[in-house]
Amino acid sequence: MRVTVPASAAVLSVLLAAPAGAQRPGTIELGGFVQLTRYDPSLILSDAIGVGGTLAVWVARGFAAEGSAAYSAPSASPTGSVKQIPLRLRLTYAVPVAPTSTLLLGTGYVHNAVRGTSTWEDGVTGLFGARFDLNPHVAVRVGAVGDYFPSPLNGGPGAQDNWNFALQAGFDLLIGRRGAGTPSRFPTALPTPTPAPPTGVRVAAPVPPEKDSDSDGVPDSLDRCLGTPLGDKVDAHGCSLPKDSDADGVIDAKDQCPDTRPGVKVDANGCPIDSDGDGVADTLDQCPNTAAGDLVDANGCSVTRDADGDGVLDSGDRCPRTPPGTKVDALGCPVLFSGPSRTLVLPGVTFQTGSATLTVASLGTLDQVAASLRAYPDVRVEIAGYTDDQGALAANRRLSQARADAVRAYLIRRGVPGTQLVARGFGSANPLDSNSTPTGRARNRRVELHRQS
Repeated sequence: MRVTVPASAAVLSVLLAAPAGAQRPGTIELGGFVQLTRYDPSLILSDAIGVGGTLAVWVARGFAAEGSAAYSAPSASPTGSVKQIPLRLRLTYAVPVAPTSTLLLGTGYVHNAVRGTSTWEDGVTGLFGARFDLNPHVAVRVGAVGDYFPSPLNGGPGAQDNWNFALQAGFDLLIGRRGAGTPSRFPTALPTPTPAPPTGVRVAAPVPPEKDSDSDGVPDSLDRCLGTPLGDKVDAHGCSLPKDSDADGVIDAKDQCPDTRPGVKVDANGCPIDSDGDGVADTLDQCPNTAAGDLVDANGCSVTRDADGDGVLDSGDRCPRTPPGTKVDALGCPVLFSGPSRTLVLPGVTFQTGSATLTVASLGTLDQVAASLRAYPDVRVEIAGYTDDQGALAANRRLSQARADAVRAYLIRRGVPGTQLVARGFGSANPLDSNSTPTGRARNRRVELHRQS
């Protein structure tokens, strides 16, 4: 006589034997890290090492809401020392790649505050990282973070959006996590009573099902790849078979273009073949022999562009990011000296009160001056600093010289050869207006360019 188990009880036993997720909903993850930050070149800040921490709550299988804060203090810039505190909120997705290794992808919002001031900037942040479990509750975590700011603090004429990048490494503590195969503390169903066999009939003892921790159909006793991702097709040893999701003949592990359309010819990397290297696949390219470096449209045909709208095509524009409305020459660079004039007062170039430290608002104007001087290496200019008549003559002369030197140093950092520039302070000489009114004194505190050749 055979004793059978009801189908519902069999299904329940399989569900109870299934492994708990690597990131169970409700798990809390606390972490600390050190980070190396590389700032956008336009900020003129050196790389900085800082510290920070993270707090994540896993809200669904593989998904976490995560917040982090960091602190770093890059060395002095033309605008003085800064202390950066980026606060990040993001949604993170975990992709298991091995029994104890997880790939982390995240995106969200970043709020970058400057300590000691009331200034900040908002942007978008992205994460690409990995976590390596040392045990069910402690892990090592590494990652790369990119922060994009469309309206950065160093705004002003000619300013562009900023990218800051950081590398992070540290340890995480996982609270409330249960690894694969860990039994629940409480039974989920009452056991089904086994009917007593009739008198005189011997019944064979039931054989318990073999454990299959990763639910891939291969018992643990035969499984050489425990922890296979749920849903993967496996071989007889329980190891994932190579996948080719887009059926282009290149397995996903080597496919750099995993969503190729059916029928498109691909190269060894799984990407559509692009014979002329213009970014448009041959199957869509109506101009398959475009010259190298040409900008093309969606059909792969060359187009002419004037990105900054100054009337000079990008192919011949030596100053391709001129602010709208700026008067430019044939090379697309701002006109510094027009007509017979050999003197130019630099608008908006100001300094902190009583010092030679440039204000942030000055940098946009100086960037345009640098672009024009780089385009004309034969032009030599004198940077002339002036003050109003308040204070002693000697002190004003020293201050004006220091300010002229600061402008020269900034232009050199922006790529202008030092041989093109000479700095000289004139103190309160040559006033443009009366020094008897605040407006007049403000006009007299200025920086001029004097063309020498």
